[in-house]
Amino acid sequence: MKSIEELDRWIGAKVKGWSARLGGGDSHSPAVLEIHRDILEDVRDRLEPKGQGRYFFPYNHIVIHLGAADTAQEGLYRAAFGDGETLSNEIRALLAEAGTAGAKLAIELEIAVDAALAWTGPPFRIDYFNQKQGSEPSIASARPAAKLVVIKGEADAAEYPVIANRVNVGRMKEVFGEKEGLRRCNDVAFAEAEITVSREHAFLTYDPSTGRFRICDDQSHRGTSIFREGRRIDVPKGSRRGTQLRSGDEIHLGDARLRFEID
Repeated sequence: MKSIEELDRWIGAKVKGWSARLGGGDSHSPAVLEIHRDILEDVRDRLEPKGQGRYFFPYNHIVIHLGAADTAQEGLYRAAFGDGETLSNEIRALLAEAGTAGAKLAIELEIAVDAALAWTGPPFRIDYFNQKQGSEPSIASARPAAKLVVIKGEADAAEYPVIANRVNVGRMKEVFGEKEGLRRCNDVAFAEAEITVSREHAFLTYDPSTGRFRICDDQSHRGTSIFREGRRIDVPKGSRRGTQLRSGDEIHLGDARLRFEID
């Protein structure tokens, strides 16, 4: 049984070892290795705490859809991931490291040309199911009611309901470029005086296929982080995948702070 930080180090070691085993060629390019890491991190994010530093994995069937932009990229992915056996074994090993059973987990890997998936952030989607024997899997439900509450910093409202699958966060309501004019509207807008918040600081997303909220940093100057149960989690700068949010998380944007709540 390991902490989240220890699981992160375990994932890093696995990806490094996987790269060494692949040897030369495009099949171990940084992009492919990043996909491999992101898939393991997505599964890690689905671990649920059950107290006393322990976790459980509330699913028994996952389907990984990997989208390629064209047939050449599809061939690259098939060369790198094969039939998915290595990836499946590492997912089960990750769950074992977390102290939760993964031996009975059914894992499927589907690789296909899917330009829409290939160009929307991480080029994969993972469907998670808790499937009773003989039943059909069901996709996560519609977006739950959620809100962002301002707990530090001056903003144009005290709290903001999450009413879309993407919510922009930054300084000032409207962001203008020198040449292109209006280029962004912030749904959560901090005052112009809040100079530690970038104009295009971060954005929150909701994925209907997984039922998860995530926070992504938009290459902000002071960075974005989450405080959860007294622990700091840094959000990678510029990552389209971002970091999963949980109800009660405190989001730090420079010196400003928001609390994420699911009703």
